[in-house]
Amino acid sequence: MSMETYQISISVGIAFIIIEMFTLTYIFLGMGIASFAVALIQYLFDGLSFNRDVMIFAIISVIVILASRKIFKKKSDQSISTQDDVNQY
Repeated sequence: MSMETYQISISVGIAFIIIEMFTLTYIFLGMGIASFAVALIQYLFDGLSFNRDVMIFAIISVIVILASRKIFKKKSDQSISTQDDVNQY
């Protein structure tokens, strides 16, 4: 009983999501979503194509990481205008 390539990609995606739960940096979230996308492509197009899979993983990881940084930005990361600050001396 051997695992298919898409099943391995799903397992890697789940591992990335679990790692993300411990780090809370949103980097591994992007990698997990990209692993699920690669698994879907592997399932639809029957198997492993290393160059295609790495390219899809890299592109989707970067897109999701940049989008999640913008969506989940902390209040402390935002710039604060000091012009109307009461405590300004």
